[in-house]
Amino acid sequence: MTTEPNTGGMGFGVGRTIVVLLLLVGVLLAAAVFSLLVGPSPVDLGRAFSGDDSNNDVYKLTTIRLPRATAAIIVGACLSLAGVIFQALIRNPLASPYILGVSAGGSLGAVSALALGFAVVVPFAFIGSLLAIVLVYLTARTRGRVPADTLLLAGVIVNSFFAACIMFVTYTTGSDRTLRIMRWLMGGLSDFYRWETLLASGVVLLLATVVVASRGRAMNLVSIGDDTAERLGVDVPLERNRLFLVASLVTAIAVSISGPIGFVGLVIPHILRLIIGPEHRLLVPASVLAGGAFLTVADTTAQVLWDAPLPVGLVTAFIGGPFFIWLMKSRDVRRSGHGF
Repeated sequence: MTTEPNTGGMGFGVGRTIVVLLLLVGVLLAAAVFSLLVGPSPVDLGRAFSGDDSNNDVYKLTTIRLPRATAAIIVGACLSLAGVIFQALIRNPLASPYILGVSAGGSLGAVSALALGFAVVVPFAFIGSLLAIVLVYLTARTRGRVPADTLLLAGVIVNSFFAACIMFVTYTTGSDRTLRIMRWLMGGLSDFYRWETLLASGVVLLLATVVVASRGRAMNLVSIGDDTAERLGVDVPLERNRLFLVASLVTAIAVSISGPIGFVGLVIPHILRLIIGPEHRLLVPASVLAGGAFLTVADTTAQVLWDAPLPVGLVTAFIGGPFFIWLMKSRDVRRSGHGF
């Protein structure tokens, strides 16, 4: 009888999964409360809950901070989910949606819209992300398969091409619109979002998380190797294509809301893999919760760290840059229980 190989970590158990996820739900709720209470200006909770809808504290909480916190949770969760998928498919802890060019595609769409004078950029960012998905996929696809190493190389190529396109559009745009473009490229969250957009994004994120978590065993085996996965009954090309498209979709959602925010999809899945192991049936929902909490705290910190609010993309870059260097230099990167 064939047995499933050990995928590392502490294994998969229902009780342990519940404990870890409940803990992370608590962390996410604490991060959300932190974002509501902390900001560039103070909030008087007594006045906010006094029943007077006309006072400024109610406006801050319901119109500015609550939608912004919701957007941060969705974007952070999307990027973390995409990161854990890409790292499993490519079997490389350095993989992330930022590196694979999907973020750059969305940025090109948004930058083009800003250069043309459009006030709303979300649809253009989404179209750009989808274009990047198609280009990476078609470039990497060979004889009906999408090899992991080819996928990473295709992502790097597409990312470089879109980066050049972004620089060209920025350079040829009038100075009155250049500042808006630069702010978008830094990655940031607006103070105002339409609840319809956030609700639709949240529903897609929830469905994507359920789909990916249900494929956790297949992800465990693919992260070990294609031959092992195929011997144990996994249709590797189908799983890789399906999961790649899901990861790209949630990345497109994130970029369309916030612009390119780097390192979240790299840092969060990697840290959690070190802490709770490589079991994707637990790692996937854990990354979603932790990614949302991380970006919420990072965005709130960016609001109070300087005299003027900073784009959250700068904060994540300051954190993720040193982490990325450490990850590349680590001698144990392929022997620390990642599963690849």
